Amino acid sequence: MKNFEYTHSNSDHTLFVKHDGRRLIALIVYADDIVVTGNDIGEQLKLQKYLSQEFEMKDLDDLKYFLGIEVAMSKTGIFLSQRKYVMDLLTET
Repeated sequence: MKNFEYTHSNSDHTLFVKHDGRRLIALIVYADDIVVTGNDIGEQLKLQKYLSQEFEMKDLDDLKYFLGIEVAMSKTGIFLSQRKYVMDLLTET
C-alpha cells in the first residue's frame, strides 16, 4: 500500500488512507472482507484493479453490511444501523 501512496492509520491497523487535499480514499480490511470508499471513483477503481491483480476478489457492488452494521445510502447521506445485529442477539437469547 505504501507503493500506492496510502498511509497506515495509527489508530486502526485495518485502515489505509490516501489523502492529497481534495481526494480522500479509504481502504478498510477485516479478515477476508474489504471496503474501498472515498470521493474519487477513478482512484477507487484504480485501487480495486491493483488489489484484484494481487488477490482473488469479488466485487459485491454497493456496501450493504459490514461487521454487523447495515449500511443504507441515499441522496442525503449514509445511514448506519445495527438493527439486524440486535434482532439476531434477541432471537438467540
